[in-house]
Amino acid sequence: SLSIPKCRPLSPGEVLGCTAPTLTTHADAIVFVADGRFHLEAIMIANPTVPAYRYDPYSRLLTREQYDQAGMRAARRKAVESARGAQHWGVVLGTLGRQGNPALAATLTQHLQAAGARVTLFLVS
Repeated sequence: SLSIPKCRPLSPGEVLGCTAPTLTTHADAIVFVADGRFHLEAIMIANPTVPAYRYDPYSRLLTREQYDQAGMRAARRKAVESARGAQHWGVVLGTLGRQGNPALAATLTQHLQAAGARVTLFLVS
């Protein structure tokens, strides 16, 4: 059987780097049709135990894809540790399409300022 997951607010089967569905039903594999890896990596992070394959319609190649989950977690831990003592923070708000959430950026800015941090807001498209 075939399942095409949906992650709000996206269309069924649509995956962005910031919104990848966690598969709720058992899946034997993920088949991703794209010419790049960036968005596929998001669904591999959200579903680390499901094998992933990428079909590139331009090269007409089907490849088995891997993602270094442990390496990603270690890099994130290191980044958090190095940022703990920061006194000046940058908050990045994506302005491309539906990707930005101004309310979340405002809340994050308020929390940082309440903790005594200086904050610079960056709008990036």
